[in-house]
Amino acid sequence: MKQVHSPHGRYMQVTSENPLRTLNSSPWGGGFGHHRVLMNRQVDKTYNETDPLVEMEAFITREGMDPKDTAGMLTAAWVKDVGFSELAWPPEEERGVQPIDAVNEDESLRVAAWVTVGLGNKARAGAILPATSLYPGTINTIVVIEGSLTDAAMVNAVITATEAKAAALQSLNITINGQIATGTSTDAVLIAATGRGTTYRYAGTATTLGYLIGRTVHEAILASGQLYELEMSRRAAAHSQG
Repeated sequence: MKQVHSPHGRYMQVTSENPLRTLNSSPWGGGFGHHRVLMNRQVDKTYNETDPLVEMEAFITREGMDPKDTAGMLTAAWVKDVGFSELAWPPEEERGVQPIDAVNEDESLRVAAWVTVGLGNKARAGAILPATSLYPGTINTIVVIEGSLTDAAMVNAVITATEAKAAALQSLNITINGQIATGTSTDAVLIAATGRGTTYRYAGTATTLGYLIGRTVHEAILASGQLYELEMSRRAAAHSQG
């Protein structure tokens, strides 16, 4: 992953030499596909393009990337404050004390999560929201998995990542109208798999894969959420001092 601050805007990108199997809830590179670049692009809250797909294609092209090779997301959060977490199974500290042949390469698993958090339009699923709260996503989640997932497992991974997001907001005590928020009004999630190693058919919380997804997403949201709250406190203090 690298942070980019170009003349055209700021974004973070995760790149892979080989195409990743992706499932993206955002329109650019949306649905199932194969991509080498995963982009989380920061835009202003006033972003209101007539045709965001045309604008996004132009942006990616200006940045010197192939639009067809890129899965993109938009966020009003600060991408510089991205949270990151990575876990492996079996745990790496355990691998070091086992015989070399104790861990089969096909049985190893690694999951990484990058999340940008902004809470200006926090929401609770099922609650009534004003139309003014609908602007570009502010909790964007990217999960990359070293493994091969069936379509069903990819969808299952989205569910687990979303549950982890709601749990993290509960841990941060983020509320709306006195109740715990479950996200923001326009969140996005992108699941990517390398296609190497074991094929996973499930990714719920009862599985090792689901456990790693839940842990990494939860920790990444805590990290980014705390940075968001620190920045908001700093801005509030600066405003009060004139």
